[in-house]
Amino acid sequence: MPTLLDDSPQVARVAAAQQLLFPSSARFLCDEIGLNWQAAVRLQEEGWLSFSLETTSQLDEAQEAELRFVGTLVLAGCDRDMLRLLLAGLPRPYAYELKRLYFDWLARRWRLLPDPWSHPEAGFTEWLENLVQAHDAGSLEGVIELAQDALARVRGQ
Repeated sequence: MPTLLDDSPQVARVAAAQQLLFPSSARFLCDEIGLNWQAAVRLQEEGWLSFSLETTSQLDEAQEAELRFVGTLVLAGCDRDMLRLLLAGLPRPYAYELKRLYFDWLARRWRLLPDPWSHPEAGFTEWLENLVQAHDAGSLEGVIELAQDALARVRGQ
């Protein structure tokens, strides 16, 4: 059974170079996220972006994700050394969905944010195990009451 610890960042990669229904230009996207155009051009020149900002008139899905991902790191204050550290474990191009990843500072690597709804039983089981490890009898009794109430409602229908 999968657990919430299945966290490969590759799952958050935007792999398909699919055209967007309403594609935008790199300049428009930079304006939207607040990234200075010259800073974006420097990112491209230094190899952080896999496509040419000047010659790409409309971004595809992967290019947009890449510019958002790297651009947002720069906007957060990352200089080139920090980018090198943060992106060292990720394969290029850096076309990742920002909302699906976080950087684990202790492990010094990107991890996939767990989706508790993809495997609710696994999440519930892990939560129960944490309650057992914490000797939290009150919360476990509360779970029993909630489960009994739910069963009574199901049986009453």
